[in-house]
Amino acid sequence: MGSGFKILNHTSDLGIRVWAKTQVQLFEEAAIAMLTILVEKPDEALGIEKKIRLEAESPGELLLLWLREILYLMENESVVYTQFQVESTNITEKDVSAYFLVANLGGFPSSKLRHEVCKEIKAVTRHGFYLRKNEPWWEASVLFDI
Repeated sequence: MGSGFKILNHTSDLGIRVWAKTQVQLFEEAAIAMLTILVEKPDEALGIEKKIRLEAESPGELLLLWLREILYLMENESVVYTQFQVESTNITEKDVSAYFLVANLGGFPSSKLRHEVCKEIKAVTRHGFYLRKNEPWWEASVLFDI
């Protein structure tokens, strides 16, 4: 069994439970899980690439910031990002300033005429959030305000 995710129903919210062998895979899988909630199976050719660098005070805060940044970019740039590749990180050991990640996103321009929106996510919340090592897996749970 490899990495994966499960969509969770929670009163008026939706959430994800994600698992993977490494934290890097967990971050990538969490982005894919959030994309699954947002849009119906996008299958278009990629045409837009973006590199991002994020910093936070803890690995958990970095995961929340990662999902918030992807959501923000998709909404404000009218792009459906479908590929998420973390290229370098310091997720496990805090350096002088912060935990960080550098990632490449790949996507295509969105069009309401061509892409069916499954759910609109208003916010990535802290409610019920966790990121932990549960040998041999990394696990996270994130709730979204919809």
